[in-house]
Amino acid sequence: MAVRSCIMGCLLGVSAPAWAVQADQPSAPQIVFQSGTGNAASTTSAAYPPPRAMTDCSSLSQSAASIRDKNYPSGAAKAPRLLEQALFETALSKYQGYFCAFGRSSGPAIIVIVDFAKHSSDPRLYRVDLRTGAGLDAPIKVAHGIGSDPDDDGYASFFSNVEESLTSSLGAALGAERYSGINGLSLRLDGLEPSNNQMRERDIVVHSYAPERRRYFNAAHVAVRGRPGSSEGCFVVEPDKREWILQTLENGGFLYAGYGSTRPAPKPPAAQIIFASGTGTPPAAPAATGASASALVSGTSAGMPYNPPTAPISQGQEGQAPQ
Repeated sequence: MAVRSCIMGCLLGVSAPAWAVQADQPSAPQIVFQSGTGNAASTTSAAYPPPRAMTDCSSLSQSAASIRDKNYPSGAAKAPRLLEQALFETALSKYQGYFCAFGRSSGPAIIVIVDFAKHSSDPRLYRVDLRTGAGLDAPIKVAHGIGSDPDDDGYASFFSNVEESLTSSLGAALGAERYSGINGLSLRLDGLEPSNNQMRERDIVVHSYAPERRRYFNAAHVAVRGRPGSSEGCFVVEPDKREWILQTLENGGFLYAGYGSTRPAPKPPAAQIIFASGTGTPPAAPAATGASASALVSGTSAGMPYNPPTAPISQGQEGQAPQ
């Protein structure tokens, strides 16, 4: 049709209509050249993220050995924020158990590891390449659940898998689908272990926040408190890191949350004051020593603020990877 229009136009001495010429040939994307570089970039963006990098299970042990030799040499001082070897080894063991023990030949090359032993003001979420070890010394900040920090000192002390506990959970998880919720673009997680297999039911997800919100990493809020705010159990990252982490985890990415070292002993929260009826004075509170102190720290005393509705999971009790 376009050819016929052009012939008729030439015979009549007029050009063919633009729609007639373009009907059989779509227009190319606009090319914008950067001055002085000779490079061009299309103004159109990719419709889909790049394919996930994968690593072979058969070569994982060799890669892990190379990472150990390079980053954890015997007797050498570690970098200030280097992911601790114990946590790296545990995450690697969980990964091998869940990706390489059921007949799969490969898995995601880049995984996410969270070290909840660190203070919430410290970067503690690592995006690690299992082929090279890249990312072991480049963590970003992530919030923990308010129920995991009953004394509000910035350290996560309690972990649970129970609805409405507002706690973080330990263990391995898979990233699932994206969705848009009250905190904007977010990513659902599916826990793989008894310590976190209620993540989806509890809405424990990865998300960020609006910059003006008071909680999490708002600069003014952090300046007053000296530490970030807490979540309701979700992994909350700063807005400029959200897409970076979501692309790593979505649709089958791997996350492991654990402890790199022994956490500091949590301070018991302040005892709740109950005034005796008709007296105007509070009853005498027992001294927080011995058994009483242990009860407070364990989170089993009734009436304590943010008391989780179940016995907390202590370090080392998160589920075991399948054999």
